[in-house]
Amino acid sequence: MPLAAQDSSATSDSATDEAAAPATMTEVEQAWQRGDFVFVRRGLKTLAEQEGTALAQYRYGRVLLEGTGGPRDVQGAVGWLEKAVAQNNADAATLLARVLLSSKGEGNAERAAELLSNAATRGDAEAQYYLGLLLLSGKGVEQDLGRAFDWFLAASEGGNMHAQFELSKAYSRGQGTEANPQEALRWLEEAAGAGLPEAQYFLANALDNGGGVPVDKQAALDWFRRAAENGQPQAQRELGTKYLAGADGVTPDAAEALRWLGAAAEAGDRSAMHNLGIGYVSGGLLPQDYNKALRWFEQASDLNLGRSTFALGQLYANGTGTEQDLAKAVALYDKAAQQGELNGALAISQMAKAGLLDGLMSPHQAVPWVMTDLIQNADAEAEAWLLGQADAGVRIAQVNLGEFYLQKEGKKAEGVDLIQRAAMAGSVPAQFQLGNLYVTGDGVDLDYVAAHKWLNIAAASGHPEAAETRAVVGDLMTPDQIAEAQAEARAYFDTARARAPQTDQVVRTSDPGASEPTARD
Repeated sequence: MPLAAQDSSATSDSATDEAAAPATMTEVEQAWQRGDFVFVRRGLKTLAEQEGTALAQYRYGRVLLEGTGGPRDVQGAVGWLEKAVAQNNADAATLLARVLLSSKGEGNAERAAELLSNAATRGDAEAQYYLGLLLLSGKGVEQDLGRAFDWFLAASEGGNMHAQFELSKAYSRGQGTEANPQEALRWLEEAAGAGLPEAQYFLANALDNGGGVPVDKQAALDWFRRAAENGQPQAQRELGTKYLAGADGVTPDAAEALRWLGAAAEAGDRSAMHNLGIGYVSGGLLPQDYNKALRWFEQASDLNLGRSTFALGQLYANGTGTEQDLAKAVALYDKAAQQGELNGALAISQMAKAGLLDGLMSPHQAVPWVMTDLIQNADAEAEAWLLGQADAGVRIAQVNLGEFYLQKEGKKAEGVDLIQRAAMAGSVPAQFQLGNLYVTGDGVDLDYVAAHKWLNIAAASGHPEAAETRAVVGDLMTPDQIAEAQAEARAYFDTARARAPQTDQVVRTSDPGASEPTARD
């Protein structure tokens, strides 16, 4: 439900409904300084209702929004902020815009942009920053990188550290302005010096790695520490890792390593979790503790970190700190490979080549990872294993290896043969691929009848692009050629249906991918 203006009498400020002595704004400010927030809330309520000044309405709306001195009341806050906006209070306009942007409702972004534009043109640095963000994203307004830059610059000159950080990124990327590394660094230093943790981390990282500035490990360490102390998880992880490894002149310190890596891990930084796992597995600075290592690897793996998933797989494969479980190890290697961890794919390939996957993973599942080994390492044993699977009728091996050979000089004929075998056996990707080969004459004689036939078969089996390609080919054919291609397609399906009970090679026209994984490079 969109937020809307609400009369103050309808607020849920039950904690402040009792009659209170009239207060002045000075008394409210003094109460704020001494931490008497209940008095602050009651005093502002009285001032907002009785005096009706924009300042009192804005401040009362803010304490309702933040739940200061009583329950949080967003709807009531919006009502008072609207009243203050009606009296041209720029702070209220900016805060109301932020509320609108954080809530659901049609038109909220557009209304927020109007409020921010009004406040920004009156010099409110916070409004200028948020308006820049809207222009950068195109939310509620037409995207305009140049105008976004202009507002970030105005807000930066007004001292807004968040805008200074955005301005630094704009200069670094050439976003809405000419790229200017010197200005990027200047504004990054401004934001970091003002206390913005993200800017402090970015500055530390630049100094640590020489990103546009001379490498200065000591200065980098100082900024990592400041960002870490301000709660920046990546900085906490970097600082903790330096203490763990004794890197960059840092004296190894187990307590400091655990302090900062633990803080980052608790904040959800998966690389910090992984580094803790490594520390507990290797021992040395940290006491060797496989239970803790497993716990941290598992948490990082659950957050999709492939190298932690692979590390878990190694522990189970070797029975290190846990009972050996090859089935679990293979499942973890597979998960790691799917998460993009190359070592997971290579581990499965090594087991496949050694004949250790029987009963643990089907050849269909292993083929993509053995293909990865072949592509990455030109591994002859991987190629031999894939050829063996192709000869055994594993269609995904035929398709993947066939496509690989089509790209290799002197191997096209073998590639076409593998694709043809897979297509005849019912592989829909191979049928589409074969149709395209006949269209282009790549490795085969150009043949529109054969192309139409295989594209027709692939389309009937559910391939999403085959029908469109078939239509293009059909425009180049005579009616007699189309009739011939259609007859050949029907003959293929008749043969496949007749063969299916004996060979279990059923052509599935409604769910072509159900009998095997989709081919992968």
